[in-house]
Amino acid sequence: MKAPNPTFLHKAENIRGKRRLLTLSLLAILSFIVLVVVFVVSVASSQQEYSELYPDLVGRATDTTTTIEVPTGTKKTEESTTDTSVSETETTTELAPSTVNPDASSSTESTQDMSKTDPEVLELENYHFATPKAQVISHQKRAVLLDKMKNDIEQYIKKVRKMRICFQYISLRTGESLGLKELDPIVPSGSYALPINIIASEMSASGQLDPNEIITYSGHKSVNGSYITSKYNTGKQISVGFLEYLSVAKSDSVALELLLSKMSGLEQVLPRINAISSFQSFDKEIYYINYEGVDSKGTGRSTCYDMGNYISYLYKSYVKNPSTYQALINSLANSDVESPLASAFAPDTKILHMYGRNNDLKGYTEVAIIDTYEPIAVCIYVESANKNDVATAFSTIGKYVNEYISACYQ
Repeated sequence: MKAPNPTFLHKAENIRGKRRLLTLSLLAILSFIVLVVVFVVSVASSQQEYSELYPDLVGRATDTTTTIEVPTGTKKTEESTTDTSVSETETTTELAPSTVNPDASSSTESTQDMSKTDPEVLELENYHFATPKAQVISHQKRAVLLDKMKNDIEQYIKKVRKMRICFQYISLRTGESLGLKELDPIVPSGSYALPINIIASEMSASGQLDPNEIITYSGHKSVNGSYITSKYNTGKQISVGFLEYLSVAKSDSVALELLLSKMSGLEQVLPRINAISSFQSFDKEIYYINYEGVDSKGTGRSTCYDMGNYISYLYKSYVKNPSTYQALINSLANSDVESPLASAFAPDTKILHMYGRNNDLKGYTEVAIIDTYEPIAVCIYVESANKNDVATAFSTIGKYVNEYISACYQ
């Protein structure tokens, strides 16, 4: 029997080896493509899930382009967009005392130019509350006036149509409070950055968060109203303290998202927020009837009662320990978002506030400390498709509050 030709066998072996190598290469490439697709889908799914779970903290919360039309004779309030997102002026530093308009020098620079400049120092003058005046009426008379304010607002709420209004008032001097539909669900939108920043302040004080830490901006889908996405390119350096300022004074949802990532995520922060007040926890689904009388449900909800408790907690904690909360107080006092309550008070009245808006759900929330004859806290929620009616509601309720507190001191 003739022996096999070794040259033939060698060639056959080479062909088999090449085929095996080609097959392995194709499998490796296919596996890599599958892994990339799975990763992209996973990230997109996670982002969508976060956006659906907390719609008011990502993107939409900062969509502050819409102007709220106000009745003739009142000050026009505009939830600023590009301006309202803080000049996260390239920061390597924390917030510190001394006034500076972060937008003044940077607003004329292009995105590309700003991303290349060295970080600027943002300094804010420390805000201090005015000394409360001496009440000139009796406590009995004050109780009568409080009841009048309650009746006035109650009658107004009953009168409006296709509108849902919730209200909470608290005297930060005496603890006196008044609520109307204050336990009904509200869509706090960007105003929920308030309790998040309260916890950020406490984490900074305990060393769990470093406001001086520098993060490198790695890019983000453009968000209308975000100073970060409108001004900075990938690679921009930003301090954590500046993110806090942006999320409050500019209602910048991208800044809030980046800040939350440094705080280990909203899930880790919510238990601490709920320890302050949690009649309606932000991550719990709730069923309710909206302004049109339609059954609604969703997460990302709160109440005026809870929001009032957050702002009240901030004030009381600040009085006891100013250093922990001074930066947050400064940011609230230097908000670039106009307060819808401003037209109801004297021009020199200082309003430290956060204003949230959800265009899809037609929900508008104002939570504020009004530094007047005595410091008072209010949370007003208005749900309506008519922006003129929304502005009128804020102005009208603010007028009743101002009339009440003024009457106690004049």
